[in-house]
Parts: sequence; C-alpha cells; structure tokens
Amino acid sequence: MTRPSRLYSEVPVADWNDWQWQLRHAVTTGAELAQLLGLPEHWQRTCTEALRRYSAKVTPYYLSLARSASPNDPILRQCLPHPEELHDSPDARPDPLAEEQSSPTPRLVHRYRDRALFLCCSSCAVRCRHCMRKRHWHDALPPPSAAELTAAVDYLRRHHEVREVLLSGGDPLTLTNDVLGGILDAFASVPQLEVLRIGTRMPVTLPQRITADLCAMLSQNPKTLWIATHFNHPWELSDEAAAAADRLLKAGLPLVNQSVLLRGVNDDAETLRQLFTGLLKIKIKPYYLFHGDPVAGTTHFRTGIRKGLDIMNQLRGNTSGLALPAFAFDLPDAGGKIRLEPDCAAGYDEQGTPLFRSFNGSIVPYPNPDQDS
Repeated sequence: MTRPSRLYSEVPVADWNDWQWQLRHAVTTGAELAQLLGLPEHWQRTCTEALRRYSAKVTPYYLSLARSASPNDPILRQCLPHPEELHDSPDARPDPLAEEQSSPTPRLVHRYRDRALFLCCSSCAVRCRHCMRKRHWHDALPPPSAAELTAAVDYLRRHHEVREVLLSGGDPLTLTNDVLGGILDAFASVPQLEVLRIGTRMPVTLPQRITADLCAMLSQNPKTLWIATHFNHPWELSDEAAAAADRLLKAGLPLVNQSVLLRGVNDDAETLRQLFTGLLKIKIKPYYLFHGDPVAGTTHFRTGIRKGLDIMNQLRGNTSGLALPAFAFDLPDAGGKIRLEPDCAAGYDEQGTPLFRSFNGSIVPYPNPDQDS
C-alpha cells in the first residue's frame, strides 16, 4: 500500500491504490491540469488548440511523479499538451511505419518473418504526448471482437514461420483480466508460437494495475510470456514501480524495457545512465533506446540521430554493458528496425594493423591475423 501524493492528500489510501479509481479520476481537461498544478492562465490558452487535436489523459499517480509545476518538468513534458504538437516537420505522418499496410487481418501487423504484432485496444492509462499511435486517439479501438481474434489466430496458424506475437495497443493492461486472458489464451492455442510479449506502460503510469490476480493470470499462460515496459526517465522509477516489477518477476515473468530518446526529457547521457542503471536495480533489462519516429504531433520530441549516437558513445565504457540497450530506429514505410552503434573503427596504421577508438577516446592498435588481405 502506498500513500497519496501531496496533490491528492485527501484521497483515502484504499482509493489511491485502486487502479480502477485511478482510471476513473484520470485528468482529461486543460482546466483540471492547470488547477491541480497551478499552471498560469496563459498555458491553458496556448494549449487549447493542441487539446482539440490530441486529447489528454493522465492518472493521478503519474501526475504525482512531477517535481515541479513547469511544463518542462520531464514527467509533465510527457503528458501535458503543448502547442508544438501542431507544428510538424515535413516528413511527419500519422503512420510513418506503415503498420496499416502490413496488416493482413484487422489489428494484426506482420512485418518481420518470425513475429507479429496484435493491437488489443487504443486505451491507455496516460496519453503520452510522444505516442507513435496518436492516429488511434481520434477513433477509439475497443477490445477485439471474437471475429477479429479468430481471423488473427487463423492467419497465424497458416503462417508457421511466426514464433512470437507482441500484444500492444494502446496498453493491453487497460483491459480486464478476463478480456486480456481470453486474448492470451487464443494466441496460446497456436501450436508453433513460442513466445508472447506484452508491451505495457502500466508499471510506469499506473503500477497499481499490477495486482496479484493479474500476475496469477499471466503466470498461468502455457507459452513463454515476456513483459516489455516503457520507462523514459529515472523519476519514473518510484517505489510503486519497483514493487510492481517485483510482483511480475515473482510470478515468473521476465522484464525488458524500451525507452524513447525524447528532447527535453532524457536526451543527455547522465539522465539515461541513471535510468538504465536504475532499471537494472529493479531487475528490468534495458532492451532498446529508440530514436523518435516521424509521427505527426511529436516533432518537438525528436532529436538528431547523431545526438543518440553521441550519448551511447558517452555511456559506452562508463556504464555496465548489462545496462546498455541497443540504440535503434525504424525505417519509414515498413522498412524495419535498424540498430546503430558508435563507429569504433579508426583505420589502419602504417603496418596495416587495425586501429580502434576506445571508450575514453584513445586510438589503440589491435593485432590481427593476416585474414583481411
């Protein structure tokens, strides 16, 4: 049990720890946000148009993680509407990764040979302003119908090369245990599937959702089940988040994390070092750090690719290799993921010995058998 924050000091503890209470009391209007945080009146005026295009939703819990009332607070920057959402770069599109073009049946995306993605819903605990599927915010995607689920399962039964399915959304954990369990059971019936993965931000935005009943249901699935979380900043690594991760781990569910490099949130080496090492402390493996996709409404979050490479280069050698994720981005139009690494090759010396740049910047020769000639 955790205590309500100062913003919600009058809320009974039992309510604060009830995930459904948190969802029912999610803040959805500019007026509510301004009142709770003490934001100036001009903030509400400047965000009115952004709210018309991209609605807001923030759980009381996630709002309580903010350490200031500034829109530039790294927590608030991820959840407060901002007028910059209306100013897209020329390459920004609602679906730059062409997920809808790679969809053989409703909700199912099959881009890579051996794995597929299934969109369970469009609902989330928090509408993150950097969301890659902002296009779904306008048209609510309810839980899948029996016909949609059957079509996806039948497709996978015909495609024996698919061995893994990722459940995404929205956030699958906004669904009830019964609905989510039914989806998991349906995919578990596909013989060749080996791994099911759930992509969720609930340990970050609503750790109260990670209940004993949920963990028990997830642990009973006959397939190997992984949980992919989405922490972006070390302030999100609260005691509540750590306890939620521990409940999942004790249920036998391995955890990995996928972060997005976000301008003004985590685009410096020290912030990411604290995030990645903090994740290791609570037994979550940093898996990916993604360069931001050119999604409409998110241009103000994007950095240059060089920025991410420079940060990874600063972390290399100064942070445990176990704490370092792969830095990657998605090519547009269903081109798939590209992993990026700092270029450590530094040419050859006069004798033809390969030279490499070490983590501290020095150039070091590496004796090499005569295999390159």
